[in-house]
Amino acid sequence: MLKRFGLFGALMLIHGLAAAIAPFQIEDISTQGLQRLEPDTVLSYLPLSVGDQLNEASSQQALRALYNTGLFQNVVFLREGGTLIVRVEERPAIVSFEIDGNDKVGGDELDQALADAGLTPGELFRQSLLDQVKQEMQRQYYANGFYGVSVEATVTELDNNRVSIKIDVEEGKPAKIKSINIVGNQAFDDETLLDAFELSPTQAWRLFQSDDNYSKQKLLGDLEGLSSFYMDRGYLRFDVPSVQVSLSPDKRDIYITINVSEGEPYRVEGVKFSGELILSEDYLRQLVLVREDDTFSRRLATQSAEYMEGSLANVGYAFAKVNPMPELSEDGQDVTVNFNVVPGKRTYVRQITFSGNLKTNDETLRREMRQLEGAVFSRNHVERSRTRIARLAFIQEATVDTIPVPGSDDLVDVAFTVEERPPGSVQFGVGFSGSQGFLVNGSLTHTNFLGTGNRVSLELENNQIADTISVSWTDPYATPDGISRTVAAFYRKSEGVIRYSSGFDSNSIGSSLTYGIPISEYSSFRLGLGVEETSINTFATATADEVLRFVAENGSNFTTYEFRTGFGRDTRNRTIFATRGSLNRINLDLVLPGSDIEFYKASYQLQHYQPLFSGVFAEINANIGYIENYGDTTTVPPYEHFFAGGTGTVRGYRSGSLGPRDTPYNNAFGGKLRTTVQTNIVIPTPLESDNKTTRLSVFYDIGNVFAEPSDWEYDELRSSAGLAFEWFTPFLGLLELSYAFPIETDPSIDREDRFQINFGGGF
Repeated sequence: MLKRFGLFGALMLIHGLAAAIAPFQIEDISTQGLQRLEPDTVLSYLPLSVGDQLNEASSQQALRALYNTGLFQNVVFLREGGTLIVRVEERPAIVSFEIDGNDKVGGDELDQALADAGLTPGELFRQSLLDQVKQEMQRQYYANGFYGVSVEATVTELDNNRVSIKIDVEEGKPAKIKSINIVGNQAFDDETLLDAFELSPTQAWRLFQSDDNYSKQKLLGDLEGLSSFYMDRGYLRFDVPSVQVSLSPDKRDIYITINVSEGEPYRVEGVKFSGELILSEDYLRQLVLVREDDTFSRRLATQSAEYMEGSLANVGYAFAKVNPMPELSEDGQDVTVNFNVVPGKRTYVRQITFSGNLKTNDETLRREMRQLEGAVFSRNHVERSRTRIARLAFIQEATVDTIPVPGSDDLVDVAFTVEERPPGSVQFGVGFSGSQGFLVNGSLTHTNFLGTGNRVSLELENNQIADTISVSWTDPYATPDGISRTVAAFYRKSEGVIRYSSGFDSNSIGSSLTYGIPISEYSSFRLGLGVEETSINTFATATADEVLRFVAENGSNFTTYEFRTGFGRDTRNRTIFATRGSLNRINLDLVLPGSDIEFYKASYQLQHYQPLFSGVFAEINANIGYIENYGDTTTVPPYEHFFAGGTGTVRGYRSGSLGPRDTPYNNAFGGKLRTTVQTNIVIPTPLESDNKTTRLSVFYDIGNVFAEPSDWEYDELRSSAGLAFEWFTPFLGLLELSYAFPIETDPSIDREDRFQINFGGGF
């Protein structure tokens, strides 16, 4: 005769609710009901063996052990003579799990939560876990204002003890905030306090309003912001005793009531320091933004503490903490701000690592380091190292983490992570005008040759000014001290038969060697030598009088030897698509005495980036160029003149078309002086907010070229305004589009090119 007793029966016996079962000695153990599991698997979890006595205590323990595995939804013990039969019912396996209709709640977080709960294909099904998931989804919908949501789960049984699960969600419409009332505020009215809230009541005149959708998380953030508002204005005893969120009977409208207790504003009576003062108290006081007799501000106190932590981090205390602790007077409205300094141990850098540099050698990045391994940690040095990496032309973004070394309280690792941009580019640019047709230029450039950081360039240009071929090689670390070396060669031919030129050909070939010498972290000095051979060919009926006069007085074949020098200071955060900082360059190129012709060329360049608000910043590009002859040379060679118009100078005008005209053809002749200023207001694009690969700007350009510096007049400047879009694409390189409207123009001589495009391909 079979005797059966399961977990419920065993529990009844424990409580004396059933008759006692006669113990017996187990002579054999067998299993029943298994579908996917092997008998040995069951026996491995069973704390019973042949020869053991089965009684109330051991049966309870064995049943619990099997249930606790989670593999079974029912377990029964049967006895047949001396054989213990373990009959089980395995939990079904989940074949598929689908959620439909969840547009507002879900995503990666929900997928991870389901995986953690064991509700994914291949796992065993538990009804209790499914119920918990339903409740949690409903809770999240409620927290986001979807009080009419319906969450229904369907479990379909399949063959071989398997199930498929589907959750159908009907989200409904979110409840709208009808009103937000603040009760108890005396110092500030509701409008002032609610102005900084992310949530807002429904306003009929706003057609696409979304901030009236209730969210518990946003409400908590707004309450924290409300507290900060008061704390920043001295109300140190401010409190929110209660918040009521009421729902209309139809679950469509929400009414929020916030009860506040303002207290009184506190005045700063004094500032003091406590803890372990590594830095002198006088130095720390220079970093304090809260002032005696001013109203207390938590924001200023917190910012002061951050400045102190930064100063401590710069001298090795990487994890220093400074806690601003307001000490309130008992009998007045005064507060003493106590900055408690907890520096921790002085920290040293164990190692510096790089990741993400798939095409760049570690050494190429390591030579940019201002923080050294084995040295005292310095936050300034680490941040400057990160900035130097980010400024490399082949790096799009660089981030850094300071990681404590496990088992040590005075060692850290500094880990840099980089995102590379395509180091090579094949650029192709075109411009178009109705009278001139297409203008073409192209270049092949690799800014990170073989991962070394060396720059190799081949440039080709064809426009109405010149056809140019140039090659160059730049080694930014020709010496370990960071002295750069650039070797360059070029061939340039101007086509006098092109319309709107001054009717002459010039052919030039030359080479140069230039060194860049760093003299500080942000400044460098340039020294170089160059040699150039140039010939001019004129035309009997097409060459301008000015060109013929130059050739008659100075000849048509020249060999020149140039000395080149310059100074630059660069504080930009990035060299490509910078958002803050500035670049200043002064250059002087002197054709040395003894050359066939003698002249010098001076230039100044300014780029300045000024953040304005919410990702918007101003960009100013200013250029001044001046060239003058000296010695026996009677005038500046025409092919060395400055030209203006087009991208880089004044957009909206044909490239090189502005400035003095020649005689008698009235074509652009260039001049000795060029002044241009481009002002761009750069705004975040819908593609990204940090302006790292795309830029959208409104611009105003102004400038011109003048035959002599004395000819400069403001009324002669040409200007334009328009829109520009730049995109550094992964596959097309830099894409530039601009459309400009000329403003100050002379229709009789100025030639417009309103739309300009420049694009290329990266590799």
